[in-house]
Amino acid sequence: MLPDDVRARSSAAGPAVPEVLDDLHTALERLWDSAPDIPRGDRIRFETAVVEVATNVVGHALPVRSVVQLRAEFQVTATTLEGTLTDDGADVDIDLTGSTPADTAESGRGLLLIQRTVDTFSFRREDGLNVWRLARRYTTGAENAAPAR
Repeated sequence: MLPDDVRARSSAAGPAVPEVLDDLHTALERLWDSAPDIPRGDRIRFETAVVEVATNVVGHALPVRSVVQLRAEFQVTATTLEGTLTDDGADVDIDLTGSTPADTAESGRGLLLIQRTVDTFSFRREDGLNVWRLARRYTTGAENAAPAR
């Protein structure tokens, strides 16, 4: 049973290799199936941010042991799409100041894209894990309703 404010949950986990991205997409599809009223635009923006974080982990995480493990947990509350991605890779230095990378920069664009597609985005090192948290408020039916006359 889910807590009162959680409408749906889904998760995926595995080695941080390109195939894990398919597992994340499948987990998000299960989430959308459980909460079909989430507007398509909000789904796309949230999914873009999730995939960008996961792609960064797959492409850049440095293993502490043999292989970096990635875990993603998603939930839908009454007003928000939430995601937490964790990896057991080496501690990384992430700049979330939101500064725009130079046109010739080869890194930093993905983080900016994430910040522009979700309402909150954070990164922390917790208990030996890199923890990425994302949240996006979505448009509810009440917000789209025609005003009363």
